[in-house]
Amino acid sequence: MSVREATPDVAEARRMLRKGIVIAGVGETEQGILKDRGSFDLLAEATKLTLDDAGITLAEVDGMVTAFSFVEHTLMHATTFCDYLGFHPGYFASVAVGGATAPLMAVQAALAIDAGLAEVVLCVRGDNTRSGISSSGMIAQAREMTQGEFEWPYGVTTIGGYGLLAQRYMHEYNVPQEALAAVVVTQSEHGALKWNAMLRDVVTIEDVLNSRMIATPFHVLDCSLVNDGAAAFLVTTADRAKSMKTKPVYIAGIGEGYSHQYISQAQSVDSVRDGLGRAGRRAMEVAGITPDDLDVAEIYDSFSFTPLIALEGFGICGKGEAGDWVLEGNAKLGGKLPMNTAGGLIRQAHLGAMHHIVEAALQLRGEADDTARGGGNHQVPDAKLAITNGSGGILAATSAIVLSSEPPSA
Repeated sequence: MSVREATPDVAEARRMLRKGIVIAGVGETEQGILKDRGSFDLLAEATKLTLDDAGITLAEVDGMVTAFSFVEHTLMHATTFCDYLGFHPGYFASVAVGGATAPLMAVQAALAIDAGLAEVVLCVRGDNTRSGISSSGMIAQAREMTQGEFEWPYGVTTIGGYGLLAQRYMHEYNVPQEALAAVVVTQSEHGALKWNAMLRDVVTIEDVLNSRMIATPFHVLDCSLVNDGAAAFLVTTADRAKSMKTKPVYIAGIGEGYSHQYISQAQSVDSVRDGLGRAGRRAMEVAGITPDDLDVAEIYDSFSFTPLIALEGFGICGKGEAGDWVLEGNAKLGGKLPMNTAGGLIRQAHLGAMHHIVEAALQLRGEADDTARGGGNHQVPDAKLAITNGSGGILAATSAIVLSSEPPSA
């Protein structure tokens, strides 16, 4: 059996998660243009919010997992942030796989707990990307997602690479532009209810199609946001969480998938769909569930096309069917499977999949009602199972986790 088919070992993953590894606290700052707020300042705020949510102090944390920064120039991000906090954890790590980072941070924390390296692990990511770096600086950093010899010299950009893949997908399956716009419309309705969403206005398909074109087939409203902000979640054991303040949310399934590094090396739409879809399919296999069991889907949405191919890769929709599925209203609150219930990267904010994990946890805790904070109620009634994922590069590497309000049964 090939490595691609065999890993992760489902029985071993289930053994680890059956111990009861949970998310016991979450926190997220305001998102947007936060001038005079540094990257570590935002990370510290998200840390405090998460610790307060769990009802513990930093002294009770013994592990730290961070991501990376577009602004702070440090190769040792986790320990540099620990130094900022005056914190000395027994376990620390930095994870950097682009948009796939957040679910992998949860997996890294789970592995550390299972190995006895830590018991309470804080996972935190944030940056002042919007105000702390210039547009030219972002373009220079985005160059890492393009191949230096065969792509970058010819003008391929991140959004251009996504656009090439999206156009091929739309051509092969006769998917209309309106299907992409329907993703934006759906998430705008959800983002209008989220207290810290950058974009709170509800848009129509016509609004999306009439907005400025950035790179075919993406209009400006089809694109994810650039923002300042931070978010965090706390991973620990179910036993340790009993003494904490909030209802624990169980990590029930994990999975990863990979198909290519650079878009010029992607074999086909099918190979990309299979690579990213494998992460979700394997996470559900580990959890012992099928797509029909899901109550909430927090799907990585770097562009409006991204959730469509992920829905198909995960087996929630058939090949080429996700566009119609969204157009029919299935992804809306009250629909068959509400998706990106806080607005996603397109309407709430872009911290990779950090907000997706936070929102999934809040949904399963029954706490996704922001009415008291100036938002609205985006709670999916009686939500028990959620899937969330992140993708790094141009849908190159994907990670996914299944979260449950109850202990894993698989």
